[in-house]
Amino acid sequence: MKALIILSFILFIIYGCSETAKESDPSGTYVTHFKNEYSLTDDTLIIRNINSSNQAYNIERKSGFQKIRNGVLKSKEFKSAKWDATYNKDSKVLQQTDLGNQVYITDHNGVKLGDSEYKKIK
Repeated sequence: MKALIILSFILFIIYGCSETAKESDPSGTYVTHFKNEYSLTDDTLIIRNINSSNQAYNIERKSGFQKIRNGVLKSKEFKSAKWDATYNKDSKVLQQTDLGNQVYITDHNGVKLGDSEYKKIK
């Protein structure tokens, strides 16, 4: 009986640690969509862990947007950018030092870049 309790406790700790590791890893694909008087935009952030020992990540941003001029929707244009960032687990921030980009990990399964909030889709 004692062995069963100890084994259950060990399995509980192992399971708990593995779930915490998954939650603290910001890797994934995040999307947002917004519209204002000047444009209609679909934005995607793809965050990949490239070196777990020093918390290094690659961030790829893909944007598709349509300008609105005089109430008319123009043809869709695309932009893409890539940068590397370091993840700070304590402050939940991916920071790219050269350009100063900061991606904040939110508590509701998403990230925030500037004023834009992204939802995780995978």
